[in-house]
Amino acid sequence: MIPIEWLQGLDQQRDGYSRLLDDAGGLAAAAYRLARARCQTWETATMVPTRLEVRAAARRISSRVGLGPVPTGLLLAHECEAQGLLVL
Repeated sequence: MIPIEWLQGLDQQRDGYSRLLDDAGGLAAAAYRLARARCQTWETATMVPTRLEVRAAARRISSRVGLGPVPTGLLLAHECEAQGLLVL
């Protein structure tokens, strides 16, 4: 699926962010997936999100599912890297 379509579907589905969180197995991986998809929709697309992008994605997910405060970008990046997900 094209990233922009995936992102639109995520926003349109009532439980889209909850399912993303469940499918990813945790906030860091879910935020990585969301940030990476967003990066791919830019005019100058990238495949690797930054810590700030991952944290912004985590905040979005948290606000949509009611998780509360999110970890720092550095902590999220470490969690991603521990799962083999590259973050700048």
